[in-house]
Amino acid sequence: LAEVAQQKSKDTVQMSVQPSDIQNFKAWKGKKRKRKFVKKPKKEIEKEETVSLVDLDTTKVEKFEEFPFATKTKAGLRKAGFVSLTAIQRAAIKPAMLGKDILGAAKTGSGKTLAFIIPILECLHKHNWNSLDGPGALVISPTRELAFQIFEVLKKVGGKHNFSAGLLIGGNNVKEEAHSVGKTNIIICTPGRLLQHMDTTSYFHMNNLKMLILDEADRILDMGFKTTLDAIIENLPSERQTLLFSATQTKSVKDLARLSLRDPAYISVHSEAKHSTPQGLTQRFICCELKDKLNVLFSFIRNHQKSKCLVFVSSCKQVQFIFAAFCKLRPGTPMLHLHGRMNQLRRMSVYQEFCRKKFAVLVATDIAARGLDFPEIDWVVQLDCPEDADTYIHRAGRTARYNGNGNSLLVLTPTEKEAMLKHLQNKKVPILKSEIQSNKLGKIDRKLQSYCAEDKEFKEKAQRCFVAYIRSTFLMKDKSVFDAMKVPFSEFSSSLGLAIPPRVRFLERKMKSLKMKENSAVNDETKSSEFNFNEIDDECDLITVKRKNVFEEEEETSEVEEFAPDVALDPAKKKRSKAAEARRLLRKGMRMNQKIKFGDEGEVAEAFPPLPPSGEDGDGINIEEAAKAMQEADVKDREKHRLRIRERHRKKRLEAKKERRRLQAELEGGKQVVIGGDDDIGDDDIGDDVIGDDVMGDDVIDDDDVTNTVAYSDEEQEEEQEAKHRKL
Repeated sequence: LAEVAQQKSKDTVQMSVQPSDIQNFKAWKGKKRKRKFVKKPKKEIEKEETVSLVDLDTTKVEKFEEFPFATKTKAGLRKAGFVSLTAIQRAAIKPAMLGKDILGAAKTGSGKTLAFIIPILECLHKHNWNSLDGPGALVISPTRELAFQIFEVLKKVGGKHNFSAGLLIGGNNVKEEAHSVGKTNIIICTPGRLLQHMDTTSYFHMNNLKMLILDEADRILDMGFKTTLDAIIENLPSERQTLLFSATQTKSVKDLARLSLRDPAYISVHSEAKHSTPQGLTQRFICCELKDKLNVLFSFIRNHQKSKCLVFVSSCKQVQFIFAAFCKLRPGTPMLHLHGRMNQLRRMSVYQEFCRKKFAVLVATDIAARGLDFPEIDWVVQLDCPEDADTYIHRAGRTARYNGNGNSLLVLTPTEKEAMLKHLQNKKVPILKSEIQSNKLGKIDRKLQSYCAEDKEFKEKAQRCFVAYIRSTFLMKDKSVFDAMKVPFSEFSSSLGLAIPPRVRFLERKMKSLKMKENSAVNDETKSSEFNFNEIDDECDLITVKRKNVFEEEEETSEVEEFAPDVALDPAKKKRSKAAEARRLLRKGMRMNQKIKFGDEGEVAEAFPPLPPSGEDGDGINIEEAAKAMQEADVKDREKHRLRIRERHRKKRLEAKKERRRLQAELEGGKQVVIGGDDDIGDDDIGDDVIGDDVMGDDVIDDDDVTNTVAYSDEEQEEEQEAKHRKL
């Protein structure tokens, strides 16, 4: 009964479902249903991102993943190994992404580079920037090495984006850069090369620029880059975002007005810190004389051979000399040098080589003082005093980076010590005094003297080093620290291996001009004191043209001569030669280069040159007698020369006569008759054709020279003449 009931129910179901319904169901089931997505406009997306960024509390953010960055930016940060934020990054990224102008200041090694690279990538990504839009961000750095370092960080972080980036620095080919500079989205450059492209590349413009970043802004805004930076800013659009970053930030109103900043946000994360230098940096200073600086540096390197050291000096010539000297002395550590006069390839290779080495010493100028990130530097030695306290902070900041540890040593002379320590104290720089261990101090003066004596090029480097140090000291602004007139010239030159201090011409010219100014000031004071105000006429009009007495010009020139005695007034007057000066002294009876020492009883104990024996004339050479002797010797020499020439001509005539006789004998077939023997003619055999001395010009035939004669007939003479013509 149950099976019958099931069969009836199936039949009723099949009767209720129609075939059309089944077909409609299959069609409905097989139909692909598309989901409808409503695209939001870009403005709404930007508003949502900014709203989420505004609401974000950056004080609680510790990692980059917590920021609302683009996925490509986060992927680039993960690939580069950047995970956690530093203080300056946490404080500066948010206002930079919101489009505000920023003045960022933080300690050295605090990660300021990422604080402006991330906002650049986010800004261009938000505007969907491509190559057709041209440059969108411009980063300017003061040195080539720093620009290269920023470019390397940008390649790591922004590798996932589709933006194009370019490095414009000196030393590269300008024509190759000009082909692609117009399509580059992010430009990292130095001021000089950027201005060169603005002037020479016709299709290069910055009309669409969104962001301008100045790294080490206080150095770029300094007087050294003033004209270049002003010319660059004139070519930039006024509606842009400007970011300034440095360890020692400027607050000058003039500098900020030049950049057209709009209500900038000043971010200084370490303004309330106890010290302005990193916490892990141990700072010391020593005081020594200028002549002992190289000895101190050599001894320091010998005692720290398993360390990585960076040595700062004030000029390129000093870098070259110290590098050449220490390469000869061989302190036991690889030596490298870096300065601004090296070509670009060499500079980059030295920078990369020093980064790779574990133990090395790099001698450099201040081009390595700002922004460069040398890994694992143990010591920073400032052999020459820095220009100011800010320069000291940047130099010392090459070590103890990213919460690491490091050491700094400042070498001061007694004249620099007091004023420089006051400047460092005002900048909240903690520095301790250290003493030099005399038992470990080596002396290299003798070796440098021997190197200068045997190598001319090394001596010239030492001389240029001496002049360069004096010049750098003279050009320093802070005269309370630097005084070129207090430099011990002779001691400093001997410490470089020089026997005599080189001549410093620019210092001589400066002192001469100062003396002339002092004399002119004294002259003006005397004139003003002698001026009688009672002689002025009340009706005198100051605007009327004063008449000039032309005939009194000679009197005015005489006054100029009195107050300018060093000026050469007669340019046509020739300078005496050394020989003329010696003759003048001889005529006056003066004897030069003579040294005589007398004993206790008045006798001559020592004399140079030695005095002649008593009874002889010790007045030197008698010029008249010497002239007569020379004339007599000249006559004898002329006579010898005349006899020598006469003998030479005589031998030539004998050879010619012998050849003539040989030819005649061959032609006549033996008709020749010779009186006196065979055809061989001796030295004394001269025929009829012999004439006298050709040199004296007379036609006299000497009797002694005629020994043999030859008899010819008329026919034979004619045949002889024909033979001569044939021979000729």
